[in-house]
Amino acid sequence: MCAFLAYFLGVIAFFAMPCEAQGDRYFIAAQPGAGTIMYMREGDEIMRILMLPAAVALGPIAVDPTSAKLYVADKALAKIFWYQLIALPDKSLITDGRKHVAISNIVGQSMTCDGAGNLYIGGNVITAVTPSAPAPPLGIIKIAAMQLIQGIDVIPVPEGIWNTQNSGSPAKMFDPAGLQSDGARLFWGNGKQGGTHGTIVQASAGGGGAPSVLVDQGEAARAVGLSGESLFYSTENGIFGISLNKKENGCGAPAPPPAQMNPMQIGLKGGGQKGPCRLISSEIKGTVGMFWDGDGTMYTADPASGIYSFPSGNLEQHNVKQMVKISGLQDLEILMVGEKSIASLGSAPSVILIAISYVSRRFF
Repeated sequence: MCAFLAYFLGVIAFFAMPCEAQGDRYFIAAQPGAGTIMYMREGDEIMRILMLPAAVALGPIAVDPTSAKLYVADKALAKIFWYQLIALPDKSLITDGRKHVAISNIVGQSMTCDGAGNLYIGGNVITAVTPSAPAPPLGIIKIAAMQLIQGIDVIPVPEGIWNTQNSGSPAKMFDPAGLQSDGARLFWGNGKQGGTHGTIVQASAGGGGAPSVLVDQGEAARAVGLSGESLFYSTENGIFGISLNKKENGCGAPAPPPAQMNPMQIGLKGGGQKGPCRLISSEIKGTVGMFWDGDGTMYTADPASGIYSFPSGNLEQHNVKQMVKISGLQDLEILMVGEKSIASLGSAPSVILIAISYVSRRFF
């Protein structure tokens, strides 16, 4: 299984493609100021243009694992565009050169796709506001895969499946800064006031029922990752993990003073920690974006220092490993989209596509 990740001054994306042998790693990045998305194959050490221009004001991005479509939010135009990704036999990455409108009239702040190709967008829908028709609340919009295939760019339900008005009091859907879905369930991290509204929240991916708070400590969570029966997340206190089979909350308390870790004391399933939430690492805090490689590793990004990995086989403390040194990441979202096939000329290798978007500090 190969991974693919990239960065520049705007959007960062992980794009993992198993190839004929051991595969290749690619780095994709976007420059919001220039509206350009770049990519680099590991070992080339050269950034190449994937799309120019990509957007007026780049927002979050997502990849459909069923079709290798790259979704790009343009906040200035209030649209979600899509591009077809194509891997060439020479291992370069291109699009088919055509820009399509996927969804109109929404300012997206977070996005993800599930394994069936459904698209979830956290953001504000733009509508004609009148005294009898106020603006829709901030919400999470679900766009069905069939609608995306048909090319219908209208949002069917402007209020979304979850919003600030139908998610309880206080609202559990308050500031969806990170999204993940396994198709049946939707998980989001609130980017602010998590102690009041819920740091990590779980709800039905189709609406109905009521959202439940999984983690109630930590003010901001922009990184949420699913790993089989476990969920990992990051707050200002560190990286934590919980079992999705436990109906307990209270996770995310400040980490204790750092102490030397003895790996010999940590078993595959055991260790010294007790309780519903486990500290994974306090070395990095407030990370953005998180994904699972489908095997035994999670990846996340620290806005100040780069991309890190840590083992996902158990909910015990681990040392994190820096994969890429990057600084200046902001509002970054990671989207894990599973192992499917990608459009390719000459062959059709299976892929894992993980997308991360961020905005450079200079735009704040």
